Amino acid sequence: MNVKKIVLYSVIGFILSGIFFGTIAYFAFFRTTQETTTNIKTYEFYMGSFSANLSHQRSFFKGEIVIETTDRKLLPKFDEKNAELRDSIIETIIAKKPEDILSPEGQQQLREELLQVIGQVMASDKITNLYFTDYIVQ
Repeated sequence: MNVKKIVLYSVIGFILSGIFFGTIAYFAFFRTTQETTTNIKTYEFYMGSFSANLSHQRSFFKGEIVIETTDRKLLPKFDEKNAELRDSIIETIIAKKPEDILSPEGQQQLREELLQVIGQVMASDKITNLYFTDYIVQ
């Protein structure tokens, strides 16, 4: 082999090795596997205690609800629409049967329905979660 071919193959091999090891180093050391999360400030509004008879049964629901939002401007609006919110929440709870809301899946479904109802009453998509701080079905 002549010297030019040896030098050419050496340079190509060196470049390919650099690319290969550079890629490995990038994925091993410089790339983070954790997703970057931004801390979003949330605000809570305590709705109070709720008691309601359940649908077609001699059972009732008693619980306390806290609403979480990312919009601080909604907090005074919760006070303004408190009666309408409470009415909508009670209507949703009254429509349920005890067996529908006793399981963890039923509680999650009730939470999702209440989030939709509250979002409609408040005309906002900034309501992020709903917490039951007390949850009794008898």
